[in-house]
Amino acid sequence: MININLQRSKILIVDDQVANIDVLESYLLFEGYVNVRTTKDPRTVIEIFNEFEPDLILLDLQMPYIDGFEVMEQLQKVLMANTFLPILVLTAYATKEVKQQALSGGASDFLAKPFDLIEVGLRIKNLLYVGFLQKELRDQNQLLEDKVRERTYELEMNNIDLKKAKEKAEASDRLKSSFLNNISHEIRTPLNGILGFGNLLADAETLPEEKDTYLKIMNQSSARLLRTINNFMDISIITSGSLEIKKRDFWLNIVVNEVIGKFKPLCEVKDLGFSVEMDDIKSDTVINADKDLLLKVLGHLIDNAVKFTQEGNVTVRFKIMENELHCSVKDTGIGISQQGKTIVFKDFMQEDGSNTRAFEGTGLGLSIAKGILSQLGGMIYLESEKGKGSIFSFSFPATFSSTRNQ
Repeated sequence: MININLQRSKILIVDDQVANIDVLESYLLFEGYVNVRTTKDPRTVIEIFNEFEPDLILLDLQMPYIDGFEVMEQLQKVLMANTFLPILVLTAYATKEVKQQALSGGASDFLAKPFDLIEVGLRIKNLLYVGFLQKELRDQNQLLEDKVRERTYELEMNNIDLKKAKEKAEASDRLKSSFLNNISHEIRTPLNGILGFGNLLADAETLPEEKDTYLKIMNQSSARLLRTINNFMDISIITSGSLEIKKRDFWLNIVVNEVIGKFKPLCEVKDLGFSVEMDDIKSDTVINADKDLLLKVLGHLIDNAVKFTQEGNVTVRFKIMENELHCSVKDTGIGISQQGKTIVFKDFMQEDGSNTRAFEGTGLGLSIAKGILSQLGGMIYLESEKGKGSIFSFSFPATFSSTRNQ
């Protein structure tokens, strides 16, 4: 979905050389970009910008009438505050001074002519990706601001006293600050890895063994970024009440095997024990429920357990009680304080919400798990003591049978 959105991005090419425009335009169309505009006259850039509203500009520096530096100066004057417009400079005059001047004048990236089209394509994709994430961040910020305004209005309409209204507004501000701090960090950190090591991969002097290392880091950064975006999407779906529940029959052992296959290797890397207990559950037990949502809840809880446990073990337990499935995830990790228990299920919150927190994450995992269970008609519980580990337990209604009876 993200790649499709990127290919719909509007790209403006500004170059006085027809040959350069033809090459770039043909390459972009070949790569699937459907909204491409070009101009040989840099004096028309502002007019085209106002009409076309490009998401990315490919800009030459040495042009008649006005040069690329003047074009960037004009663009800075018409850009709205806090608006990110990526500009990729393509020029034959790639001196150190020119590069510094371009980057300080508004350019986001810089390539010297003659350029490699594959590298141009990668940099275009990276810059559009950054722009896409910036927009997502602004949209989430706007959504949060709308929620704050809505809550404030409701408080006023219900004639709640001024002190309580002030406390609510301050709480919303803290939530907003925590959201911005956590999400900005979770987006910037993997993006820096992708962009930085992407440039190193494109360097002809990079050794093959170094490229393997850089590629591994880029894959890890991409996976982390994808988790962040998926969490955004999940919490948006839950918040909007659009979560779809698809119940079907499946063996409970399938869930157990998937959990073991995914998390046991992660525990082994950290030298942690990992076990799954099945209380009086037969191997052929069939459950009618939403398998994907069950795995998602378990995934967030076990992921947290592994993340916050440095030594000891993680234990997952399944139990059937009448017409309910009961599950628990127990760890020997850092535990949660009494005060922390009041916030860990809230959106964008970790017990430690500071910029210097020791553990990565958006702070959405537990709120997603709680939201899913609420839609399933279930509940989630927390037992924890600081320094002595935690137990997250949950249950929800389901029906059970045995393949031997079918």
